[in-house]
Amino acid sequence: RVLFRSWGGEIDTNRFEVSGKFGYVNPEIPYQSLGVQISYSNHEQISYFGLNLYDIHHESLYSNVVYNSIISDSRHKIKTGLNVTYDRYDETVNSELFDRQERSIGGFFEYSFDNLEALNLTAGVRVDHHNLLGTFITPRVHARYTPWEKSAFRVSFGRGKRAANIFTENQSMFATSRQINIINSGGDIYGLDPEIAWNYGVSFMQKYTVFDKKGDITFDFYRTDFQNKVVVDWENPQEISFYDLVGQSIANSFQVEINYNFAANFNVRMAYKYFDNTTDYKSGNLQKPLQPKNRFFANVSYETPLEDNGSQWKFDTTFNHIGRQRLPDTDSNPIAYQLSAYSNSFELLHTQITKVFSKKFEVYLGAENVTNIQQKNPILASDDPFGSNFDSTIVYSPIFGRTIYAGLRFKIN
Repeated sequence: RVLFRSWGGEIDTNRFEVSGKFGYVNPEIPYQSLGVQISYSNHEQISYFGLNLYDIHHESLYSNVVYNSIISDSRHKIKTGLNVTYDRYDETVNSELFDRQERSIGGFFEYSFDNLEALNLTAGVRVDHHNLLGTFITPRVHARYTPWEKSAFRVSFGRGKRAANIFTENQSMFATSRQINIINSGGDIYGLDPEIAWNYGVSFMQKYTVFDKKGDITFDFYRTDFQNKVVVDWENPQEISFYDLVGQSIANSFQVEINYNFAANFNVRMAYKYFDNTTDYKSGNLQKPLQPKNRFFANVSYETPLEDNGSQWKFDTTFNHIGRQRLPDTDSNPIAYQLSAYSNSFELLHTQITKVFSKKFEVYLGAENVTNIQQKNPILASDDPFGSNFDSTIVYSPIFGRTIYAGLRFKIN
C-alpha cells in the first residue's frame, strides 16, 4: 500500500452575485417611500482537506418590498413589507450527498418612536412561513432612554429561529481525522430541528469630565437562551457529533469599557469582558471549548501636534489578556496525544509608530505579538497526519511568534 506522510488541503471557490435596489419617494409627502430589493447569488466550492472532501453548491434568491411612512407626525414612524427567499443547497461530504431546498415568504411591521430628547423606541414583529421550519413569529424590541445629561440606557430583546448549516459553519472539522456523527432526531434539515433562541440585553453609557478631560464608561450585559440548539460536540476525540439540545444552553456576556482623554491627542481605552457560554452535552454541562471566560483589553494612543507642513508623529500600543480556555476532551487518546483540560492564559502586546511627512506620505514601523507568545505543537498528532488522532482545530493561542513590519502609505489624491 502507499503511505502518505504529507497532509494538504485546497479550497476552490467560484461565486457570482447580482443585486438591485429601486425606490420611490412621494413628492407630495416626502416621508412616504416604497423600496424594492432583489439579489441573487450562486456559490460553488470544491475542496479537500487531507483525505476529506467537501463540495457545496448554494444558489440563493432574495426579494424584499418595504414601505415607510409616519403616524400623525415625524416622531412616530412605521415600516412594513414583504420578503420572499429561495435557497438550494447541494453538498457532498466525502461520499455522502446532502441536498435541500428552502422557500419562505414573510411579512413584517415595525414601529419607531423618537422624541429627539429622552426616548427612542423600536418595536417590530415578523411572521414567516418556511417550507422546512414551518410558520413562526419573531418579535423584537429596542429602546434607548436618556435618564439624565450625557447618559444613555438601552434595552433590547427578541426571538430568532434558523436552520443550522452544520458543514459550512464547522468546516474546520474536515482538517481532522474525526468521524462525522449526526444523531437524527427526525428534523427536516440534516435530520435535526431548527435552532430557536431568545436574546436579551441591557446597556448603560455615561460620559464624564475629570480634571477638565472628557471620557465615558459603558456597561453591557447580554444573554441568549436557547429553546433548541444544534449541539456541536467535540468531546470524543475520534468523532464530532451533531444533535439537538436536550437540556439547557445559555450564553451570558458582560463587558465594561472605559475611555479617557488624558491630554490633547492622548487617549486611553480599556475594556473587560466576561463570557459564560454553557451547554448540556451528552457528557454533561460544559463550557464551550476554546472560548475564554475572561478577556482584558487596553489601548494607549498619542499623536504629536500637527505642524504647519503637515508632519506628525503617531504612537499606538495595545495590550490583550486572554484567560484560560477549556479544551476538548482528549483523555481517550494515547498519552502522547492527550492535552490538559484547560489552556494557560496569556498576554499579547502590539505596538506601532507612524511618521507623517505630509497629507500624502507617511511611513510606519510596528511589531505584533511583542511578547512572542506561541502555542507549541498546535496540531495534534502532526507526526501521523492520516492517523485516527490527527486534529488541527485545537488552537487557542498564536501559532506564529513575534512579527516586525514596516511600510509606507502614499495617497495619490
